[in-house]
Amino acid sequence: MRRVLGAIMIAGLLMGGAACGSSGGSDSGKSDTTAAKSDEGSTTDSGNADVKAYCDAVDDYVAKVKETKDDPAKASALTEEAQKLTDKASALATAGLDAGDAQDVADCTKKSTDALMPS
Repeated sequence: MRRVLGAIMIAGLLMGGAACGSSGGSDSGKSDTTAAKSDEGSTTDSGNADVKAYCDAVDDYVAKVKETKDDPAKASALTEEAQKLTDKASALATAGLDAGDAQDVADCTKKSTDALMPS
């Protein structure tokens, strides 16, 4: 099950990585919101509300993955949430983000895939 979740999140990482190659974007999606929370103490300084929401959702997902590491049945229940995160990453990858926001999406996606890797 962990491999399936890992494959789904790696697909999201690839989509997020594609956003890093974006040649610019619009500031119209920006808000005054600043830092997204993280269990590792790092933050995203993105002002884009969609990027912040994605990173917050990743943080919640990572916490759930950590809680279910020893219970495959509970981990399988996270499949739908992983798919939603992949969909969000895909949408952000095609949203014309600026380079900083695209990097924030890629960093958050990497955090979610790292959570699925055996420690």
